[in-house]
Amino acid sequence: MTHAVLASLRSVFRRWKNERQGSIAVMYSLALIPVISLFGLAVSFSDVSEKRSRYQRIADAAALAGATASATDADSARQARAKTWFNQQAKEANLPVATVNVAVTNGNVVVTATANYSPKFSEFLPGGWEISVTSTAQLATVTIRRVLDVVFCIDATGSMQNTINSVKARANSFSDDLNNALTTRGLEKFDYTRIRAVFYRDFAVDDDTSTYYWGYGWYKNPKPMSKSAFFEMPAGKSSLTTFLGTENAAGGGDLPESGYECINEGMNSAWWKKNDTIPGTSYKADAIYPVIVLWSDADALPINHGPSVGKPLYPANMPRSVTGFVANWNNSGLIDQANRMLVHFGLCNNNSWSTARSLAGYMCGGTLNDGNTNMVNKIADAMVVRYKNLNARLTR
Repeated sequence: MTHAVLASLRSVFRRWKNERQGSIAVMYSLALIPVISLFGLAVSFSDVSEKRSRYQRIADAAALAGATASATDADSARQARAKTWFNQQAKEANLPVATVNVAVTNGNVVVTATANYSPKFSEFLPGGWEISVTSTAQLATVTIRRVLDVVFCIDATGSMQNTINSVKARANSFSDDLNNALTTRGLEKFDYTRIRAVFYRDFAVDDDTSTYYWGYGWYKNPKPMSKSAFFEMPAGKSSLTTFLGTENAAGGGDLPESGYECINEGMNSAWWKKNDTIPGTSYKADAIYPVIVLWSDADALPINHGPSVGKPLYPANMPRSVTGFVANWNNSGLIDQANRMLVHFGLCNNNSWSTARSLAGYMCGGTLNDGNTNMVNKIADAMVVRYKNLNARLTR
């Protein structure tokens, strides 16, 4: 009898214990709901705030782009310029498409943008979150005198003849074509343009010497690099054309080529200086646009490539480290920092070009074919992003 009673009591206690644990589990689960909700809301609001900041920075820059000084700028040109700038930058930042309105009123360019954004844990903010930003820039009343210096950095190895031919064909009209392309994008023409060209190959194998191959005869190895001075455009068109005509695709050895050495040569160009008088005028240069345009269908040899560095023709001013190379790009004594650009046509996303991609002002212009067939428009598109107004200022 006693055993039966004890067994019954134990059974009752087990049922009570199990029911109590179940109740605690239910209570704990219910308590987690507001905790998880609050965490989700906090993360979502933080995400929205970060996106709002990015939209605001783009709106600020777009307003300044619209306020670029020009005595002949129509309101419609300012509006188009600001809107193009905003949309292009938002796209590159992978932000949701925004509705952009630009107004020119009372001497100001006002950019307003609205976007619907679905943040992380969007289930806590059903329907997304509306982000609105506004920026106002005061129109400048002083005309900005701009100088464009362009370095054509051309891979001249065996597979690049089509590109060399394309650059040759377009060199004579490059400055006029670019200015026309800028005008169609609502930007002012450059007051002064110069172009220089640098052909590069592979310092490790191309050494400007002759080699005798049994059964074939003598083979002349091409120069690893050929370079011109700057030619004033359009007066120097024929001189530029003559120089470009001296090179044909040859050499290269293995596929990676000395691309960084060419960029370094471009960085060390005799760039026009701010406040220098523009030839044929009484004006001084207010803004300098140093642009390196690179064409290549190959990877780049690494910086401090041993077989290259040891060659007699290797450039003495080429940094021996990535850190030194990047420091040169960021050296205001070598290249103007405000508007420097590196426009790359070719294998932009390959690992060998990662150092180039890390440089401020780097832009992938597209494939090599884009560079061959549509380089002026691609460069003009890149210029839209970099075009700045020195006198316009934010008033928000």
